[in-house]
Amino acid sequence: MNTAPRPNAQDPRVIRTRQLIHQSFVELLQTKEFNEITVSDITRRATINRVTFYTHYTDKYELLEYMISTQLIQLLYKGIDPQQALSAEALTTLICALCNYHEYSSSQCPKNFDSLSPLVEKNMKSQLQQHMLQQLTRHLPDQDEAQLVPLSAMISWSLYGATLQWNLEQKDRRETSQQLASRIVPLLMSWMTMSGIEYPISNQLPAAATSNTILPTSVCLSQWSESYELKTSI
Repeated sequence: MNTAPRPNAQDPRVIRTRQLIHQSFVELLQTKEFNEITVSDITRRATINRVTFYTHYTDKYELLEYMISTQLIQLLYKGIDPQQALSAEALTTLICALCNYHEYSSSQCPKNFDSLSPLVEKNMKSQLQQHMLQQLTRHLPDQDEAQLVPLSAMISWSLYGATLQWNLEQKDRRETSQQLASRIVPLLMSWMTMSGIEYPISNQLPAAATSNTILPTSVCLSQWSESYELKTSI
């Protein structure tokens, strides 16, 4: 296990090296199963040595987790103001983003969809729950945390599970992600009411999704390479 101090993330050379690692990893995912990819594969494609890789990441699992937690989650939350109340519009945006993610990753990344799904699901559920808990705590400072923690888990896991099921039923589906949101959001409101929580959430859903509401579908691992602009040199 690598216990050495991690390099300064603001150093241009570090940024450049990590960009090379990320881009190489993404490219490998297009041609090989995740379970078949080795650290040697990544370093060879990135033209770095193994020591350099281990300076930044413990293994490929930590690399994957980092990319999910930083790149993918940022894309999911694009357009959502964390300072605003957990409004129906914000929930709709999040639901549509999750639907887009599931749909795109299963259709455009079928090679690694099954092997990566458990890892992605675990990370995304955790990230979603943290986001929900922060929202609830911020706007309900007097509420007992014992109520907010399970409620945040219920909301986040429900959002992920419902949107995943929506995608699995894609062949027989005639429902849009916006229509799915219009069914889910009222249920979330009811759960909160049943939990005895009065939360400032609007009962009115957006009439239609716009380009500001539905996030781009490019949230698959294969699209991350587009965000890496290799402008600096090692």
